[in-house]
Amino acid sequence: MSPGGNLNAGYHRPGVLRVFEPSPGVPRVPLVFDSPHSGTERPPEFEPAAPWATVLMASDTHVDQLFRAAPSVGAPLLAALFPRSFLDLNRSLMDMDPELLAEPWPHPLRNSAATRRGMGLMWRYAWGDTAMYARPLGVAEAEARIERYYQPYHELLGQLIDQCQQQFGAVWHVNCHSMPAVGHALSPDPPGTVRPDFVLGDLDGVSCEPGFVALVERTLQGFGYSVSRNVPFKGAELTSKFSDVSKSRNSLQIEINRRLYMNEDTRQTTDGFVGLQRHLSELVERMAAYASERSMPR
Repeated sequence: MSPGGNLNAGYHRPGVLRVFEPSPGVPRVPLVFDSPHSGTERPPEFEPAAPWATVLMASDTHVDQLFRAAPSVGAPLLAALFPRSFLDLNRSLMDMDPELLAEPWPHPLRNSAATRRGMGLMWRYAWGDTAMYARPLGVAEAEARIERYYQPYHELLGQLIDQCQQQFGAVWHVNCHSMPAVGHALSPDPPGTVRPDFVLGDLDGVSCEPGFVALVERTLQGFGYSVSRNVPFKGAELTSKFSDVSKSRNSLQIEINRRLYMNEDTRQTTDGFVGLQRHLSELVERMAAYASERSMPR
């Protein structure tokens, strides 16, 4: 099956998100894909002090295109359009960084590792030790971001997953990301750590039934890629929030090493992009077959 699907259709909220739906006539499968960090559009209210190229270093550039086969096999693909560091959809609302704010935050907080690294709900650093902002953010400003950008994405992803489970009795959610080739100052692994081609995160076996994880691992290794499970990325808010294996709600995070498909300095795709996209299209087909064989349309 060729990559594609009805990439111009689906729900679109300008500047916030787009969901790519299967074309009419393509049978649905119990899969939902999302790419929360591939956005590169600059929101009008975003005023970083850091250079724009530095801001985009945190983005999972092109990941939504790498998984563009999803609609063609019957699975929706939800993608955020704004940069990750403006507002990180894979963080809890409790990961707001109080050091960013001009006033006390009137909502619950937790002292998470991501927030301590300056990579909380809204990033304190653009990259490394480069400060994102020249001024603190106001509480009302931060709350407005949550209302406009965070809540619609989480609500729509939840609806897509719920609809899928209602139709099939089970759902497999694939949370799509990319990672720098080596560890860096903002990452959980030591700077300079050479990373594998793929990291599969299932929260140490909690967020996804093992057969699906094994299928993904086996398929990627069959293509010749190196694969790690949960090191250095186990999954975060989206895999935790939308998974419940006891109720047949599975969520798997996939991290792709950027050296496979792009130049990390220019953000441009390299010659490896086409081959990787072809492999991921085949992986998506195998995921769809696996999920369809293990569910029953209602």
